[in-house]
Amino acid sequence: MPRRFAGLRHRPPHARYDAIVVGAGIGGLVNAALLADAGLRTLLVEQHYMVGGYCSTFRRAGFTFDASTHFYRCSQPRDHHRASARPPGRRDALDQDGPGRHLPPSRRDVVRRAGGSHRVLAAVKARFPAEAGALDAFFADVRQAYVLGLQTYFRGQPGARFAEFEGLTVRAALDRHFHDPRLKLLLTADCPHWGSPPERTSFVFDSMLRLSYFLGNYYPAGGSQSFADELARAFEVRGGDILMSSCVERIRVADGRVRGIEVETLRGPLRGHYAIDADVVVSNADLVRTLECLLGDAASTPEAVRMELAAARRLRPSFPCFLTHIGLRDVPHADLVRAQGYYWRDWNPDTVGRDGLICKIFAPTVYDAELAPPGGAIVILQKVLEMDPATLTDWPAHKRAIESQVFDHLCRVLPGIEDHVVVRLSASAATAERYTLNLAGAMLGWEMAPDQLGPARPAIRSPIDGLYFTGHWTRPGGGVTPVMVSAMQAADEVLGRRALERRAGAG
Repeated sequence: MPRRFAGLRHRPPHARYDAIVVGAGIGGLVNAALLADAGLRTLLVEQHYMVGGYCSTFRRAGFTFDASTHFYRCSQPRDHHRASARPPGRRDALDQDGPGRHLPPSRRDVVRRAGGSHRVLAAVKARFPAEAGALDAFFADVRQAYVLGLQTYFRGQPGARFAEFEGLTVRAALDRHFHDPRLKLLLTADCPHWGSPPERTSFVFDSMLRLSYFLGNYYPAGGSQSFADELARAFEVRGGDILMSSCVERIRVADGRVRGIEVETLRGPLRGHYAIDADVVVSNADLVRTLECLLGDAASTPEAVRMELAAARRLRPSFPCFLTHIGLRDVPHADLVRAQGYYWRDWNPDTVGRDGLICKIFAPTVYDAELAPPGGAIVILQKVLEMDPATLTDWPAHKRAIESQVFDHLCRVLPGIEDHVVVRLSASAATAERYTLNLAGAMLGWEMAPDQLGPARPAIRSPIDGLYFTGHWTRPGGGVTPVMVSAMQAADEVLGRRALERRAGAG
């Protein structure tokens, strides 16, 4: 599929921009588009040859695979329209997914594919009639936490009851209401997508995800890359420049203020080194790498930056996610629909990263058949891992072992599936780190734990004048929607500063 944006291919970047955005993940793309829309001459720099970060795709043997799987909640197109020429929620761009699709199979004791929030809840009550009252009370808390989360983390306006939920984990909320371990596991829902166990996952953040799934999600036609490419195209329509395959080597700082970047374009006709001036740099890159490597050597780093780095290193990153991508031929559609879901070997959801979760089976061609050649289909096996990549010495052996484990499980779920495989390949934490430069291949930046949200999470405004952060390493948190909110908040910070400087100059 041809990309929808041009990128700088034959003309080098200008010597000066109003703003430079480092990293073309979703946070960087949205932020760059907003700055360009406000009239700032903006450059977006990306070290990979694709935009999107984790929201990107790659092709093998005619199959289009998501680098990491995503669903999108588009309940407020006007917010997304700030960054895109058309709202991502349009049905010609995104195919809707039924709200109950992601409930975990709980050892196949499962309520799946119910059509709406009321029917999902009715189905769960029918399976657990003794817990009907507790379910009503639990979802009343979920709805309250959802609203409070939007007000607090997205709008910066904590509600009166926020303190009641602020320190609550998913595990504590489940234990407060339920006794049946099967129901607790079922209601863990998409907690594995947060990259942390329920005992360390914020109930408020989980509620925001949970109700989004109940209200309805969308899968982008063409895979996640189509969403990212559309944002890149929207940025260029607004006059922005995109410099691909280019690694920022340094963010230049003088007199306590950002002055620009030094960047190397690694391939193509623009290959070479560039020094580009700007008074504003927004980093959507890994936060530790930004603070430790891009701001110069430790001897010249301001004390405030060293303190920020030390505080960041005390935070826990989310788990990495192991993915096995499989292209199939002549597999019945109904079999793939039936196979989708989470598969657990342990009733305790806190073992999610310690092999309690066997894997999640996801078949994107259920939603978009054109991702595969005619007669083909795609399955992606996902397994989050609680691990320290720095301690692993034999990555090939690790990769073979995990791939064998999840593929063997697929063969048990769909006997004979091995005879239909056209292509199979896997991505480990090392793969994620290599392509995204994310610390330890983390899925979603820092964990969304109660003690790592709000003021405990790195701020969007850095200690360096003119340097800002966006993405899942900063506030409000990880996931596509929170990252877009981060990008909007960073744009507001930049534009607010610019307005103040103009008023000061006029005075």
